[in-house]
Amino acid sequence: MAGRPRTIDERDIMAAVAAAIGKAGPVRLTLADVARAAGVSTGALVQRYGSKRGLLLGFVRWETAGEAFVRPMRAAFEAAPDPVEGLIRAVVRAAGHEMDPQEFANNLAFLHLELADDEFRALLGDHVRAVRAELLGYLGAAVAGGHLVDTADLGALADAADSIRNGTQLTWAATRSGSLADALRRDLRTLLDPYRPTEEKQ
Repeated sequence: MAGRPRTIDERDIMAAVAAAIGKAGPVRLTLADVARAAGVSTGALVQRYGSKRGLLLGFVRWETAGEAFVRPMRAAFEAAPDPVEGLIRAVVRAAGHEMDPQEFANNLAFLHLELADDEFRALLGDHVRAVRAELLGYLGAAVAGGHLVDTADLGALADAADSIRNGTQLTWAATRSGSLADALRRDLRTLLDPYRPTEEKQ
């Protein structure tokens, strides 16, 4: 008797998409590449997502829903000894592993696709707003706990922290000086230390 069809775990598919983007970039990536990495048939992907574009849109929606960014960020934040350190750890966690130059370039190519296509760009905007809201929550917790002095515009501070999350990765990718995690910690501490109470400054 034939066994039951293998249930497709979306996390496996999305992990395969992320790996394929890093390896081949969004243009050269194929449904067959993703299917092979996820251990499913190409037909199963077509049935679920319809096309390569549909699969990539599904990947961006999955990221925006928090599976790839917000949830791991929150876990890193909650495990930290204080909210300021938690924000730093959350951003480091969101940046992920240090990509080699080709993988980084392939991921930048995917960002170009997101920026150039209206449907992708709308989803990217949702993702940016979700990450910013998460950072704003961390900053609010830091102020409430006395780890940061109150400031008139926490939103601007959250925007600056997110700009560091993105900009430091680009600078590090160009220079490859030290580790990405250390570069992010340094730049975030430079931003946040002026808002820390005197007794907490390192």
